[in-house]
Parts: sequence; C-alpha cells; structure tokens
Amino acid sequence: MTYRLAAIVMAAVLSTACLAQAPVSNVGSSGSVNDRLAELERAFNAKNQIQIAQQRQFSALQREVSELRGMLEEQNHRLDQVINRQREVLLKLQEIPDKPQKKTSTSQASESNSNNEQRSERQQASAGEAGGSLTAHGDEQAAYDNAVNLVLQAKDYDAAIPAFARFITQYPKSSYVPNSHYWLGQLLFSQQRFDQAKSQFSRVVSAYPKSNKRPDSLLKLGLIAQQQNDNGQAQQRFEQVISEYANSAAATLAKKSLAEL
Repeated sequence: MTYRLAAIVMAAVLSTACLAQAPVSNVGSSGSVNDRLAELERAFNAKNQIQIAQQRQFSALQREVSELRGMLEEQNHRLDQVINRQREVLLKLQEIPDKPQKKTSTSQASESNSNNEQRSERQQASAGEAGGSLTAHGDEQAAYDNAVNLVLQAKDYDAAIPAFARFITQYPKSSYVPNSHYWLGQLLFSQQRFDQAKSQFSRVVSAYPKSNKRPDSLLKLGLIAQQQNDNGQAQQRFEQVISEYANSAAATLAKKSLAEL
C-alpha cells in the first residue's frame, strides 16, 4: 500500500507538471503514467517472488544439512558401539587363565559330579541375562533406526513424527533421546508447527547440555522467534549460539540470521 500510494502521488505531481506545460490536446493523456505504475507493480511482485523462492531454497538446504549431519552422527555412534563391544570381549578373554590349574585325577573326579549341575545352571542364567540384554538393546536400536530411516530414506515426515514420539516414550533413558527430541522439533519446524517445535528444541537445550544437538536447537529457537516476530528473543538466541559455540556451523548461521534482523 505504501508503494502504491507513493506512486499515485508521484503520478499526480507528474500530471500537474504536464498540464502546466503540455498543449490542451494532451491534457487527458495519462497512458505513460499508467504504464509506469504497472511496471513498478510488476517489479515489486517479481522481487517478492524471488525472496519467497530464496527462502524456500534456504529452508531446503538447512533440512538437507541436518539430514547429512544426522547420518554422520549415527555412523559415528554405531562405530563407537562396535569399538566398545570389541573392548568388552577382549576384557573377558583376558580373564580366562592361559593354562588350566593342574589337578589330580582324584580331585577332578570328586569335583565333577558336585559342580557339573551348578555350572550348567550358571551358564544358563548367564545366557538368559545376556540374551535379554541384547534383545532389549536390539529393540531400542531397531526403533530408533526405523524413525531415522523414515526421514533419511523414505522421506515420510508425517510418519516419522509419531515414530520419534513413541521412541521417546518407550525408551526415556536411551542415549538417542536428545537426538529424537531434535529430529522431532526439526520435523515440526518444517511443517511450521512452531510452538510444538519450540517445545522439543527447548527440551534439548535445558535437559541435555552436553548434547551435540544443543547448538542447532538454540539456533532453531532463534529462527522460531524470528518467524513469530519476536526479534528480541531471536537476537538473544542467536547471540547465545555465537557465545557458547563460537566455532560451530550453527554459530555461522546464527551470525547471518542476526545480521538480517
């Protein structure tokens, strides 16, 4: 409205000047002014379309970067798990004596009958405990992998939202919970469900100070505040990212967003 009003005022001034100088036959001619107004309006609309397209491209790039980070983090986490399991196996192997203790045939015979049954029970109990632990861990890993694959492979974001929510409820003590809150917030953010996304990112920031998702969660809180026209809160979050995570990729994006406020 402001641009249109300014254009109309300019047109009135130009028309007045033309009336003062032009011959009577040209008084009613205003086609050139209308053409200029139409051209200005087309230029303004084109600029808006370009800005909207750039914002969509930026959002898409942010989502792709987040997905790539997620894939890298999952690979690193699984590698750490493999290394830890190998270390546990080596420790167990070191507990086994290099050579069995020498025993007489008499002592071996007397101990075999009394200890065979107890040894069998201990082995069965240990196997049962180990099997239960592996099963529980396998279920947790499978549930998390399923939620992540809905994002990274299937691109089924609507299905991924309840999948991450279920994982958080079923495995509240899992090491994947901070990542699940972040992914849930990211999915809600992409659907412009800003209040719900804010709740998930805030959970990561407040409850998991050592999570590698915390700087990105702070950045997203700033972007949400910016979308909700709370520039004061947005500035505070961007500055917090820069202050606490100066060398991170999130800080680089926070600086750019801060400059645009």
